[in-house]
Amino acid sequence: MKRWGILSALICMVAVFTVEAQSANPLRFVSWTAGDIAAVPQATLTLRSGLTLGVAAGSILAVSHFDRRLSGEAKKFANSTAPRMRRVLHEVGNANIIRPMAAIVFVGSLTSGDIYFQDAAFTSLESIVLANLLTNTLKLVVGRARPHTDLGPNSFKPFGGVRSFPSGHATTVFAFTTPWVLYYPGIASGALFVLGIGTAAVRMADEYHWFSDVLGGALIGFGTGYLLSRRHQRLAGGPQLGLSANMISLTWTI
Repeated sequence: MKRWGILSALICMVAVFTVEAQSANPLRFVSWTAGDIAAVPQATLTLRSGLTLGVAAGSILAVSHFDRRLSGEAKKFANSTAPRMRRVLHEVGNANIIRPMAAIVFVGSLTSGDIYFQDAAFTSLESIVLANLLTNTLKLVVGRARPHTDLGPNSFKPFGGVRSFPSGHATTVFAFTTPWVLYYPGIASGALFVLGIGTAAVRMADEYHWFSDVLGGALIGFGTGYLLSRRHQRLAGGPQLGLSANMISLTWTI
């Protein structure tokens, strides 16, 4: 019952960000999905993508040297958080809750006649599915031991059944929230990222993950959500949120 309560609350939070628009053919989502999958090889084999992946991998490797220390800091945060809130933060990143919730929101959006809301809901759902596929594959290949096994942050056994890196919870929550933040930029939607940070902290505090695990998961979730949002907004001719080193821009394609 508690899980369904969390599910209902999250659906209500997402519904806050809707706007009115005209209806469109929902079959566009079929072509979007096919196009997204077909675009993966081309998108990953570019200099920009290579540099981005290199920076991300380097960042994860760099922070891994502080995994033990940062786990202690996360425990301090968790100890100051109410037990009920800790449970909520755990469930927010639970793919078995978030995926059905995202599907419910998307199906509901199809009855609203709101194109923009439909696009955001679909992008969020697809982002979760694709990001989870990538994360679960990496978990299997990397085979990093979880902190509670007391094997240390440098224990790896590829294809050995240990699945600490990257964090599935961090992946899920950032894949879910990023499209909503990009489709409806603002303080209210941006606050959704607080859920992701909180989820990452409690997963570390309860010794399910190292900091580099949750950072890797967050980057996968955010990256997937960002790329899909940018692509779908371009296909729909809607507003696109652009990110750069010194500015954020909102543009329309005509």
